[in-house]
Amino acid sequence: MTEFVRRLVSGGKARFRDPDLDLELDLAYVTDQVIVMGFPSAGLEGFYRNRREDAQRFLTSRHGKDFWVFNFCPTRENFYDKSVFEGRVSRYPFPDHHAPPLAILSLVSREMHAWLAGSKDRVAILHCKAGKGRSGTLACAYLLSLDTFPPLSSPESSNFAKDWVAIRVDDCMQVIPDDATHEELGEGAVSPTSESAIGDEGFLGAPEENQNIPCKPPAPVLQQVLDLHTSRRMKASSIVTKTSSSRPRKEKSGVSIPSQRRWLLYWSRLLAGQGPPGMWGLSDMQSGLVNGSYSPSMSLRKVRITEVSLRMRELSGIKTSLVRAASLLIDRGRDGLMRPGNDRVWASLARYDDELVGALESWEQRTRDTAKLGRRKQSSESVDDIFSNDKWDKKKMVQTFGRMGEAQKLALEPNSSDENTKVHRYILHSLPEERWMKVREAPYQAEEVHNSETSVTSSEMTSIRSQAESAERNVSRIRSGIVVDSDRELRIKLYMGQVLMTWMWLIPSFHIASEMPSSSVVLARNELDFPIGIGRDILDVEVKMEWCRDE
Repeated sequence: MTEFVRRLVSGGKARFRDPDLDLELDLAYVTDQVIVMGFPSAGLEGFYRNRREDAQRFLTSRHGKDFWVFNFCPTRENFYDKSVFEGRVSRYPFPDHHAPPLAILSLVSREMHAWLAGSKDRVAILHCKAGKGRSGTLACAYLLSLDTFPPLSSPESSNFAKDWVAIRVDDCMQVIPDDATHEELGEGAVSPTSESAIGDEGFLGAPEENQNIPCKPPAPVLQQVLDLHTSRRMKASSIVTKTSSSRPRKEKSGVSIPSQRRWLLYWSRLLAGQGPPGMWGLSDMQSGLVNGSYSPSMSLRKVRITEVSLRMRELSGIKTSLVRAASLLIDRGRDGLMRPGNDRVWASLARYDDELVGALESWEQRTRDTAKLGRRKQSSESVDDIFSNDKWDKKKMVQTFGRMGEAQKLALEPNSSDENTKVHRYILHSLPEERWMKVREAPYQAEEVHNSETSVTSSEMTSIRSQAESAERNVSRIRSGIVVDSDRELRIKLYMGQVLMTWMWLIPSFHIASEMPSSSVVLARNELDFPIGIGRDILDVEVKMEWCRDE
């Protein structure tokens, strides 16, 4: 019964069976030296996830003391003492379903390489809660930093060569999309920044089908790494090929959250020397290396988010009523007030704690090998001190710093795939700074609700409604936008009323050239994170930005 429940919770993920130990774990060998697994749980959670004792016995039996664990769970989510694995644990926590501070990709890649380079018998075990998104992202980040493609064999693996051939055949078959695919693209065309367009930019690709895998393969590229991780982490039945059905089904990817895949694209560009000039002090972007001293002035470049707009199908009367009812119930539950007009679209802007990101980027600078961005400098200091306690992850790691409210709602031409469907464009602009200061000082602010990622204070909603109405009367006054660090992570969450629609993470400097005064990035619905409920009616989101040359 217990094994049945665990398999049910694992879903489409592959499980590893060790007959000698009579153990089955939510675990997979991505390569001979890289393992991903679900959280090693204790108590009731061990009933449906990996039991901590089983994980200990498995790793000790198969790898002795030649293993090191990388834990990506914040303490407020899950926690265990390092002594569980005899102290061989490193923590790099960040929230579930989110992208991490970008510097974590380099720090984890370097520590993994430093550990694994010590012996071919060593392994690195990466885990988050489910052992899929966060652990998969960091496993792929490490693989991207390698000089050559990793060995294609693994202990008691699932015939990787066959998996690879199936994936490559599927890629060939999907070069020409069918009618169903065209219909989907008609609703929300994939933008040039889409992960599906990475190949045109030189970041995707794979060995030629008519060639044998070389003895010394070239450095891995992003799609190869994502395919490798998917083929190992997901069950074979979850990797759907076009030949298996007349109508293609959605493939279950190992790293499936768009923002996490976008982070891997950013990391691959930095490794290739094609990142934003000056980011992390990488002034010689042809080689991806720092050419001398770090330039603080380059790290303080600012961009202004001038507008966020989204194209969205018109909601049915039932959906609109449900949104209003949900928003009113939340309002009433907080202050007993029932207010009209609570179906406006608005956005919150957030980022990781400034001090945390500053500490991570400082360690990135101090530990960087001058020859390779993905390698740790010899005899460099350990980064354990950053997360040696729960200073950063015992509370919310992502902090909201700005809001944008609905300034205009425009009716557009009917959707090309369905002429009976009306489409609206919602244009969001920043709200006046002085009004947000009043919100912060309001009595309700003392009872600010932060128990979940989707909660907002009723005082915030009151301000959003009043300021959006003011914005419609005086749009030009608020077009200055919200100023952010160009090289910092930015999360944009979209709401209708108090109902969360979707969110996305991006780093502005990867989307605006240094010689261009302004730019924009368009993300189709399949590039947004968890467009659930009414979020599924979003066609695409556009974020406009400009350099702050005078600041």
